[in-house]
Amino acid sequence: MTTNPFTFGNPIRDPSLFYGRKGDIRQIVNRLLSSAHESTSIVGERRIGKTSLLYHLSNPVAAAGLGLTEDKYCLVYIDFQGLTDITPQRFWQRVLHKMSRAICDQSLIPTIDGLRKRESFDLFDLEDLLETINERGINIVLFMDEFEYVTQNPNFGADFFGGLRSLAIHYSLALVTATRRELVDLCHSDEIKGSPFFNIFANVVLKPFMMADVNDLIDGYVEGQLFAFTPDEKAFVLRLGGGHPFFVQMAGYYIVEGKMQGLRGDPLVAQVTAEFDQQARTHFDYYWTHCSESEKVSLLSILALSRQKPSKKTTPNIDNLSQLHPRARFDVPPLLRRGLVLEADGSFSLFSHSLERWIAHEITSAPDEQESRKSVEDWLSGGGRENLEPVSGILPKFKKKYWPIIGTILKEMSFEVVGAAAFELFVKALI
Repeated sequence: MTTNPFTFGNPIRDPSLFYGRKGDIRQIVNRLLSSAHESTSIVGERRIGKTSLLYHLSNPVAAAGLGLTEDKYCLVYIDFQGLTDITPQRFWQRVLHKMSRAICDQSLIPTIDGLRKRESFDLFDLEDLLETINERGINIVLFMDEFEYVTQNPNFGADFFGGLRSLAIHYSLALVTATRRELVDLCHSDEIKGSPFFNIFANVVLKPFMMADVNDLIDGYVEGQLFAFTPDEKAFVLRLGGGHPFFVQMAGYYIVEGKMQGLRGDPLVAQVTAEFDQQARTHFDYYWTHCSESEKVSLLSILALSRQKPSKKTTPNIDNLSQLHPRARFDVPPLLRRGLVLEADGSFSLFSHSLERWIAHEITSAPDEQESRKSVEDWLSGGGRENLEPVSGILPKFKKKYWPIIGTILKEMSFEVVGAAAFELFVKALI
């Protein structure tokens, strides 16, 4: 039986199946190899590949090829996802347990286990242990996934983070954390946010793959398989996945499944599109709900401009976007960092054509679900919406919960200048 080489849902564990991230890996490893053994904070949107990257870096074979040989580096991977009630004691017990299993010098295991099994221990005990390990020429690297479960946990106070910082500074202990937002934005109190602990990190923001990395991934996965991808199919993968490794894998998976069924050309594209859209919608819903109202307006503005007839005024660059939504200048940078928006030659687009379809479906009403004329009139009479009256007939085409966003777009387009006709063209581009 021919197996599908693409997979999505679980992180990549096999180093031979890991592609891309060369620049990110270089930054992280160079800091670990420096004389100070410096720490790094990996920041990236959901499903952008943070866990796969940590697995790769902590894999003994992959790490050795990067210079992190096991005789000098003890690599410890810990996933904190779902550990909402963990305590500092349990944190260190878990770290020590993982260290005991990963350390190359077997003679250190009794010392590590002896401390872990004690009912209580303090910072001085940890210092003594790390000093002993460092004397053997071994550096500890903690790869900590979903670290926000620690920074947002009220069980972890300023004393914990101060102690962890002290260990990282004075002993060969390096921290590599992975979170969805920057660490300083994931604190449970202002006291923690002001801790000098966060000053020891350099941020590495994971972004979507470039086309070359997508090509390498596809070619590597189908090598030796029966179903090589044509240039058009590779471009199709990029239109769906936008360089997000998770969505690239998803698109590749459904293309191979379709080819196994004997589909080619338009029938293959139609089936893959339907399967992909269905599978991706829960992820798109997460991205959308975790955008601010202003970011949603910016995404809609990018979408609408990109669907207009190309011209100097309709190119979705920052100047044209700012004409529609002044806050676009502030929204676009974080949307770029999250990978929801891509940039090419100063022009912006949503990362996936599938996301464009999802947003258009999300904000519009089916004919049998449209609000009544009275509902529109009642909403318009709410105050401050008089200038929306000329396009009141368009509002029912959108779900009522998005009327405020549509109204925001209209107000910031200077309706008096652009007029109803221009706005109707804008709306048609969205729906």
